[in-house]
Amino acid sequence: MANRRMLLSAEGKEILDTLTAALELDRPTVVHIALAKGIASDEIPVEEFDPKNKWTIPDNIIKEKDFLLFKHLIIQKAARILNDDELHKYMIIYIENGLRIMQRLNDNKTSMQDLRLLIL
Repeated sequence: MANRRMLLSAEGKEILDTLTAALELDRPTVVHIALAKGIASDEIPVEEFDPKNKWTIPDNIIKEKDFLLFKHLIIQKAARILNDDELHKYMIIYIENGLRIMQRLNDNKTSMQDLRLLIL
């Protein structure tokens, strides 16, 4: 099991690139962290993002055990059974929201704070 191709907004792509550089991690790892942060957040997820200039998150970025874990966390948070289309819709919403949460942490940190610790 693995994710299908998903479309990230242009703003989300810029945030992803910024966080990738700030955390000194590769994109797939930052996508995993953003998804986890989005699911863990108590904020109401924003479902509308800029429809222009989408960037494609390739297939198999989240796969096997990680995909299964995220799938069940999303189903638990949704409190209902989700089909594959709904699951991937929720997944991209949580990734987008997680990226924005991490960006706010990065923007609000002091020079002495480590972003990795703030994300935890």
